[in-house]
Amino acid sequence: MGLRINLQWRVLVVMTAGMALVLGLSAYLNNLITRDLIEDDRYNTAISQTVAIAERIATRQLFSKPDDLQRDITLVAESRPDFKQIDVYHNAPGGGWTLEASTSPDAPRLPRLDEQSRDNDLREMSRLPELVTMEELRGGSRYWIISKRSHHDNDTSYVTALVVKNSRNPLVLGLQWKNNLVLTGVILVSAGLSAFLFSHFFRRPARDIVNAMSSARGGNFRARATVRRPDELGEIAAGFNALMDDLSARDRERDALLTRISGFNEELRAEVARATAELRSANEALLLSQQRLGRSERLAAMGQVAASLAHEIGTPLNSISGHLQLLARRLPQDADAQRRAGIISQQLDSIVGSVRALLRRTHARRASLRPIDLNGLIAELLRLVGPTLDAHRITVSTVLDRSLPLVLADPDGLHQVLLNLINNSVDAMPEGGRLTLITRVDAHRVSAELVVEDTGTGFAPEIVDHLFDPMWTTKTTGSGFGLAIARDIMSDHGGSIEAATAASGGASFRLHVRLADAAASAGAGHAG
Repeated sequence: MGLRINLQWRVLVVMTAGMALVLGLSAYLNNLITRDLIEDDRYNTAISQTVAIAERIATRQLFSKPDDLQRDITLVAESRPDFKQIDVYHNAPGGGWTLEASTSPDAPRLPRLDEQSRDNDLREMSRLPELVTMEELRGGSRYWIISKRSHHDNDTSYVTALVVKNSRNPLVLGLQWKNNLVLTGVILVSAGLSAFLFSHFFRRPARDIVNAMSSARGGNFRARATVRRPDELGEIAAGFNALMDDLSARDRERDALLTRISGFNEELRAEVARATAELRSANEALLLSQQRLGRSERLAAMGQVAASLAHEIGTPLNSISGHLQLLARRLPQDADAQRRAGIISQQLDSIVGSVRALLRRTHARRASLRPIDLNGLIAELLRLVGPTLDAHRITVSTVLDRSLPLVLADPDGLHQVLLNLINNSVDAMPEGGRLTLITRVDAHRVSAELVVEDTGTGFAPEIVDHLFDPMWTTKTTGSGFGLAIARDIMSDHGGSIEAATAASGGASFRLHVRLADAAASAGAGHAG
């Protein structure tokens, strides 16, 4: 388990670290500035000393007194510990330069610097009139090389001094040590005072709030925190007390709500029973509609067969009847032939009557057209087939034109067409999918357009022309008359139905139904 540090110590550590950082940075900057000031003072003093030596040598013409010259520069080097070496050069009578004196005869000679001298890698060379300074690194320490040129009569001399740049001053070191000691004491006193103030103004009020929260977590809604001062912690304590007041009120409201909820159970049961009854009624209505659709398809199939049968046997029967009449006229005296011809004629009439009766029974009733709300018919049908679509995991999407005028249609016939299309979509989406119904007015505002699309298997473009043929189907089950009947119903409405492949790859059927207003206008025009 890791070391746990509470908030008080974290704040104290952060505050102490911040103060130490600020004070340490201040001490560092102070030391840096002090060091720069001391170096500037030492630099200026070294230049002044070097210039003074050069001027004294030139004015007193110490070149003719080598002992005095040596003693003079030695006294300067001994009185100034930062002067490590002094070399004096004098122009020789025959040209060139000679070393007249040096405080370090065995050391390497110092260079004579003038305006043509090149700087070294430290890039600290400074050029003044007849005075050139340059920094140099020797044995890990930095030095100034100060070279002064002097003229007296016809003599020219150089004085070059090697001066320590970063020597440590005992006085400065003592001042820095005392300054750092004072800063450390300030940090410790500030940390102690901060700890006392933090404990007095924060820790005790925070402990009161934590104790009150623990009591409330245990179920005591009467727990309250002490508001000690009107500060941030006082606001937190007051907010906690207000929260506990709200929780107490919510607890009382909860008890009242539970009492009311217990009374809602019977109402909920009654509502569930009513919804179940409505669902059962909707399922029964859907079953009846599907049964009527099946009967219509079977009657249509019988009508197709009967019509084909009547067409196939009509011509032979007419031929037989004609020949029978010729035979009867040729044998007027043969009673037996006349009797047999009469029997045959009666049977032919019976066959023709049976075929006509079958056609009458299977012939679909004429559509009863009247103005209806197409959107309302779609909504009613979707409520009817809703359970079936849910059972097959099919979602329905509708885009209905709310300003769609009334259409002229037979509600039962149009209901049968839409139910047939929806059943086909359900069969085409055994794993579920989406069914979309769209209504709108066509561009000429003569008819309403109804689009029924699904995301099922669809059909190949080459079989579109056969979809509405009787007894033609792509399903393993079915009579093949559903779409043929739908086309006939739409024809009775004066409309049309078209098939195409949807963008999703499924089937898309587009129905056109005349608008009631457009149909009335067309009828008035014909009557006129």
